[in-house]
Amino acid sequence: MTAATETPKTPMEIERKFLVAHDGWRNHVISKSEISQFYLTGKDQFPTVRLRTVEKQGFLTIKYKSISDSILARAEFEYAVPYEDVEQQMPLASGAVIRKTRFQVEGPDKKIWEVDIFVEPIRDLVLAEIELDSIDETFDPPDWLGKEVTQNHNYSNLALSFPASDPFK
Repeated sequence: MTAATETPKTPMEIERKFLVAHDGWRNHVISKSEISQFYLTGKDQFPTVRLRTVEKQGFLTIKYKSISDSILARAEFEYAVPYEDVEQQMPLASGAVIRKTRFQVEGPDKKIWEVDIFVEPIRDLVLAEIELDSIDETFDPPDWLGKEVTQNHNYSNLALSFPASDPFK
């Protein structure tokens, strides 16, 4: 195949998610941002359509179901949109608006982790995730990582937007 006839590669989000055992990650923070996000689709609809603000930037993200049972690996398309457009649609959210502070943190092998401290709808939940280039990519887990919750759907942002009375049972 020539470059002109090659099928474009679908952008993939490949990640693993963990609880955070202690605050040791705070010594390795690179940056911090405030995030608000919400869904325009329901809890069980795919693809999901999410709107997000990161500081004063807006984003529209479309996410498909994971193609793996052991790791989160799914097609994801993200587009910059006007911040004001996201703000105006917030009252139309399907489910709760999620508010969190995200910290970019350097791991022991120099890979970048995202540590989220949630403010709404579940205050003080702390999750760490790492985005990978492939399903079989390895990494050196930082000592502050707790239990892996990648496959526990209750810890997905989508599920957190539609909280049950006790979402972590």
